[in-house]
Amino acid sequence: MQPARPAARRPTVRTHADDGAGPDDLLCPVCDIGNARGRSFCRRCGASLVSTAQQAARPPWWRRWRLPRRRRWGLLGRLLTWLLVLALLAGLGYGAVVLGRKAADAVRDRIAKPQPVHPVSVQASSSARGHPAASVADGLSNRYWAPATTGAAAGEYVELTFPAPFRLLDLIVHAGAATEQEVFLTQARPAQLELTAWTQDGRQLRRTLRLADRPGEQKFHWVVGDVVRVRLTIGADYGAARGRRVALGEVEFFRRP
Repeated sequence: MQPARPAARRPTVRTHADDGAGPDDLLCPVCDIGNARGRSFCRRCGASLVSTAQQAARPPWWRRWRLPRRRRWGLLGRLLTWLLVLALLAGLGYGAVVLGRKAADAVRDRIAKPQPVHPVSVQASSSARGHPAASVADGLSNRYWAPATTGAAAGEYVELTFPAPFRLLDLIVHAGAATEQEVFLTQARPAQLELTAWTQDGRQLRRTLRLADRPGEQKFHWVVGDVVRVRLTIGADYGAARGRRVALGEVEFFRRP
C-alpha cells in the first residue's frame, strides 16, 4: 500500500469513571474531575479544593438550627422532655377551649335576637314623694323616679335585682319626666349615668353612659355574662335647679335567649 496521510485521532471524552472517581469524591470546580476526599488540590489541574470540601461538609439548615448536644441526660432528660411536651399540649388545649368558647359566645351574641328581662326588685338611694324607684321598671313612660332632694343629684342611684343570672346584651334608657317635649323639660334630666353590674361570682363591671338631652329611648350595647344586679348612679345632669328634680323615666334590659 502506498503511504497515505496519517489521520488525526478524534479526541475522546473522559468521564469520572475513566478517572477512577468514586461516588463520594469531590468534584474540581475548574475541570470537573473527581478527587478523593482529603485532597487540597485537584489531581489534574491543581485548583484548590478547600471551598468545595467545606461546602460538602456543611450540614443542611435544619441540622444547623439545632443546638449541638454536649451531654447526655439519659432517663432524666427524656422525662423532662416528656413533661415539657405534656405541659405544652395542656396549655394549647386549655387555650383552644377558652378561646373557642369566647368565639362561640361572640357569634351567638351577634346573631341572637335580644329578649327583655325584668327585675324582681328595685331600690334607690332616695325617692321623692310620688316618684318611687319602681317607676324605672314599670313599663310606663309617664311615670319616673326622682331623688328626694332637688337640684344637682350626683351620687344618687337606683338599683335593680334580677331573678336569675342572664347575659346582658343591650339596655335602653328613657331620660326625663315624659316623652313629650313640653313635659320633658319641666324637670332636670340625667346627662351621665355610671352603670355598675354585679355577676353571679361577685365580680363588678362598670361603664359610663352619656345621654343626649332629648326625650325618647337611648340604646346602649354592653355585653356582660351572668348578671344578677345592676346599679345606675347619676354622675351629671341637664337643667338642674332649685325646685327641679333629676328624672329618670324608664330603663329596659335585654338578654341573650
